[in-house]
Amino acid sequence: MPTTQRPSQPPAAESPAHQAPYPVDAVISLGREETSKLLRLMRSQQVLPPLCHPWGSGPAYRVLLALSLLDVPEGAMTDDLAQRVHVLSALSSVVVLTAGPVDSTELLRAGAANVLPRHTPPRELAGRLTAERRWLAASAPRREQGPHLLPRRMARPRQLSQQILQDVLLSSARPWCCHELCLLLGTAGAPVSRRALQARMGRLSERLTPYGLSVTSTVQWGRTVYTGIGG
Repeated sequence: MPTTQRPSQPPAAESPAHQAPYPVDAVISLGREETSKLLRLMRSQQVLPPLCHPWGSGPAYRVLLALSLLDVPEGAMTDDLAQRVHVLSALSSVVVLTAGPVDSTELLRAGAANVLPRHTPPRELAGRLTAERRWLAASAPRREQGPHLLPRRMARPRQLSQQILQDVLLSSARPWCCHELCLLLGTAGAPVSRRALQARMGRLSERLTPYGLSVTSTVQWGRTVYTGIGG
């Protein structure tokens, strides 16, 4: 008796969870309105995530992975741009987009992986970002995050700002100056005050104390340097 073959089923559509990620993990903006326009312009190239984050955004720092884009639209240029690149490069490799003339050498020395003009045609910009991600994947291991170093019974802080501060101190491979943390945790317009940073550190220390841990720091010449979390 002849057998009938069942028609082959078309392959199931790939779920979003298994699709390749964007070459850029996060877009951080010093001028969100203009950056939103850039994201819409680049949408067809599929290299940038659909949302941008303002500087200092907790959700932004939680998604910083291999490659991030710091967008500096026209009118958003700041005198401390090199410092911003320096502190951000401690968490992620950073490509900087600038609207006007800028000292690229200064930003590269500050830690930028690349500095590109914002008016670069979308297709060319997409190609450069994809190539940057490919180079990073081949040349540098992914940064290890450190929350697993805390006792398992220790709950995560409820406030996002405290989670970010804790993770920054755990994951960083270098000490953090108080001025750097004030800049990192502030806004595009202004850093947080040293008093506010000290208050955040105090709250973090309070929840570490029952576990025999504390924020390690040194004070010299009126500057506090935070070296991590330890016993």
